[in-house]
Amino acid sequence: MSSSPDLQLPPGVVELREDVPLKAGSGSTSTRLCAGGPRLILAAFATLTAAITLALLTQIYYGDYEVVPHGSVSSSAAPCSRAGTAALRAGGRALDAAAAAALCLAVLAPHRTSLDASGSLVYWEYRSSRTQLPTVVEWGGEDAASGKQLTSRPPRLLVALAALHAKLGVLSWSQALQPAIDLAREGFLVSESLALEAESRGITGYTSTAHRTEPALADYLESLQSNTTAELCAAWSCDGAVRWRDDAAAVSVGSWRAWAAGAGGALAAEALHAAFGIDSLQITPSNVLKGVVDSLRTQWQTAGAQAPVGVASGLAVVDARDTYAALVTGLSMPFGSDAGSAESETGTPWTRDEPTAPLDLAPAIVVDQHVCGTRYVMGAESGAALAEGAASALSGGGAGAAGAAGAVDAVEGARVVVLPGGALALERGHSPPDLPDLATLPTLNASIPLPALNFVQQRGDALLSHADSRGGGVASRF
Repeated sequence: MSSSPDLQLPPGVVELREDVPLKAGSGSTSTRLCAGGPRLILAAFATLTAAITLALLTQIYYGDYEVVPHGSVSSSAAPCSRAGTAALRAGGRALDAAAAAALCLAVLAPHRTSLDASGSLVYWEYRSSRTQLPTVVEWGGEDAASGKQLTSRPPRLLVALAALHAKLGVLSWSQALQPAIDLAREGFLVSESLALEAESRGITGYTSTAHRTEPALADYLESLQSNTTAELCAAWSCDGAVRWRDDAAAVSVGSWRAWAAGAGGALAAEALHAAFGIDSLQITPSNVLKGVVDSLRTQWQTAGAQAPVGVASGLAVVDARDTYAALVTGLSMPFGSDAGSAESETGTPWTRDEPTAPLDLAPAIVVDQHVCGTRYVMGAESGAALAEGAASALSGGGAGAAGAAGAVDAVEGARVVVLPGGALALERGHSPPDLPDLATLPTLNASIPLPALNFVQQRGDALLSHADSRGGGVASRF
């Protein structure tokens, strides 16, 4: 039997065909050097595949989400948003940024917050979400212990921020105070809303667009820079002034989960739960808005004299390690309950506020049910603003809802204002919401401050931040 001529080679000639190294059983030197031929190649590929898989799993569960650091702060004042992101750039965490921004707002917006403001915070280290849920921290309000003299009680916001910084801060306390000190000493332009509120309260010195300084406030804050927050908390008894809750339960909002704080946040969460508790096929922006407004009206009527009141300033922070902070601070009335009193005219650097009813503070974190899905960090300046803005964003309201602009349009859209007693009114300057029975409501007086909803949205690793135009702020990112 003859063989094919293609398989006959002269003695000493090495065959160069591509399949030769893969042939098993050959006695040639080149084949013996392969040490088993395909088995070595397969083993090498298996080892490489296992190594790559292990590296990817390690990165997913323990690594940074992005090589380039990212973060965002959204508040009702552009300088305060920038103060927050400056803290993030300096290596600070979400709490450092929130503290710097909140202290800045106490200088720039004294009609909505102050050094003695009460507050509510929802804080979440999201990368630990498998083992740790959000923490809720609250201070002040109607339940705060009172009766101490002005000179013996430190301002509530400073006490709370000192307690938070001692536990969660990374930067020095001095760095957190510095932006507020600079703003108070160098001065700032009085906003239109601040001027209008001062005029309505008979408080002088706040002319719109005028340059105003607060030297006494700057000196007071500067005197605290030489102390650490641990030292301040030892003197101020921070533990008794701040209420920590690590067991806050999530509220179901359709396919979303929400953690909310403050009296306004609790009412908003209930309204959102009720509005989304319908057949998924019926969830439309109009249906959800109607459900939210109906729930808010009923809750405000039921609460009566215990319905949330006051004014507030809200902010939202996401840091480079995906830690979230939704913080709202506020007062029982513009400038505080002691504004205009004889005691407040003696040159003291801060004005006392003693709430006698729950304050309308509404910070929240809202997430969908998917890993790395969409998350909202929301600093809402009223429960109605949170409920209506979140309802529109989560139900797909707003033009271009499929994209990032949808969340912005939803928050900027027309809202219904819930007045004391449950009465409803429309905002001036906005078209009526898309509900026929709301179009005939009276329009709210434009001089009343409109609560803003400032938020940061994270979808995967992408950040979208927005400061509600009602508050006049600008969000800051890097």
